Amino acid sequence: MSRLAFARRVVVAAVVCAVVLAGVAPFAAVSAAGAASSATVSVAGVDSVGLEETATATLRAADVPAGAGVGAFAVNVTYDPSVVSVRVADSDFAVETAAPESGVLRIVGYTDARSGPTGDVALAALDVTGESAGDATLGVEVDTLADADGSAITRTTADASVEVTGGSDGGETDGGDTTDSPDDPGGESDDDTGGSSGGSNSGGARTSVRTSASNGGLAVDIRNAKPGAPVEVDLSGVERGGVRVDGLSLTLGAKSDAKLTVRALDSVPDGTPALDGGPLSYLDVAHDVDDSAISGVNFTVSVSKATLTDRGLDPADLRLYRYSDGEWRALSTGVAGETDDEVRFTAVSPGLSVFALAPAPAGAAFAVTTGPLPSSVVVGDSVTVTATVENTGQTRGETTVDLTVDGAVSESRTLDLAPGETRTVEFVVAADAVGRYDVAVDGVSAGTLRVDAESTPTPTATTESEPATTGTSTPGFGAVTAALAAALAALVALARRRT
Repeated sequence: MSRLAFARRVVVAAVVCAVVLAGVAPFAAVSAAGAASSATVSVAGVDSVGLEETATATLRAADVPAGAGVGAFAVNVTYDPSVVSVRVADSDFAVETAAPESGVLRIVGYTDARSGPTGDVALAALDVTGESAGDATLGVEVDTLADADGSAITRTTADASVEVTGGSDGGETDGGDTTDSPDDPGGESDDDTGGSSGGSNSGGARTSVRTSASNGGLAVDIRNAKPGAPVEVDLSGVERGGVRVDGLSLTLGAKSDAKLTVRALDSVPDGTPALDGGPLSYLDVAHDVDDSAISGVNFTVSVSKATLTDRGLDPADLRLYRYSDGEWRALSTGVAGETDDEVRFTAVSPGLSVFALAPAPAGAAFAVTTGPLPSSVVVGDSVTVTATVENTGQTRGETTVDLTVDGAVSESRTLDLAPGETRTVEFVVAADAVGRYDVAVDGVSAGTLRVDAESTPTPTATTESEPATTGTSTPGFGAVTAALAAALAALVALARRRT
């Protein structure tokens, strides 16, 4: 291998490191010393594509001036990921790709040719796939277009548009998908209703919610949920004994897909003890997602006024209860509104399980929920543990809540709460020793706290000859730029020796 070829391979390695490892714009610091005329970089060759079909487009640089052939490029292709997806299909250049964020495809290419191509240059062939009907703009952002010596080629950019044609699968709403019945996590499926709800973008794919009749309830299949973004599910077909579940809002924190089967029942499901107090209805939510992957669940439930009258119940006395860890716990429940015939309630749950709508106990009763813990701390830090305590009963009462660490009581608080009153308490835990500790408030887990040893920063050696630097820069950019500059300098020096 010649020294020139070796130097070019150094440039290649630096480019790949810049894109894949540092995620910064390679060649951004190269000076613009190329030809005076401009090349135009754009995506061309595709005006439309069918739904779920793929067409080939070309990322090209048009009018590259003679004597300034393309030796390397770094281009971001931008697009609407809810309408199309884009990937590199082929290239005459050696290319590396990355996706720094949804709707951005970063393409870095290079060639070992001493004098790169000029004129209309195909940088890469792109596969453009229709994801949903609509119009999308294929934008181009050029970080670098350089010749074989590393000098920037003057350039402009031009955006293109592509139309995705083809109808949706009848009944599709807001980007949802209604085809096929999902596998039923809670029983055998029957009567696919084709219902759907919801729909949002998540990492380049649409969020879809499919519902179908199943086992006396509704099967729900959630796909491509964005972590932290609520997914709304219409459950208005789930009803029993004057109680209708209007819907739930599910927020996933660590998983993008979930399957549920939701059933309203007159009696408690097998294997679950009955709730005292005469529930109006039970709600069984079979699911394939752990509580650890759920950030929160909001229920909306409507109860007929005739049912409330027959039972002699005041709407303010009703609570939604959840069965978890071997016991029933009241959830924060409130009246959200009413019509001439119904009263609508909302309730917040930390997870999915078996639920019951029932009157609160005649006396005081208390429900505790805990806030999140940090994933880890170092020795010497202090951690604040928060808990919300609600009196879910019908009379004022006093309760003592304990903070426990590995089962041992660390601190206690006594609260006096009126019916329906909620109060947040805070406990401070000192991280005195390395280890993992189970933290709970009044028996409700707040999570596991990991305490790490305090890290000692490694001193950086400096010399008097090092120049001082000022200003700001993108993290990780300086090292990559230095590597690129050194590689390009070597390439230019070797090229000059040949001439």
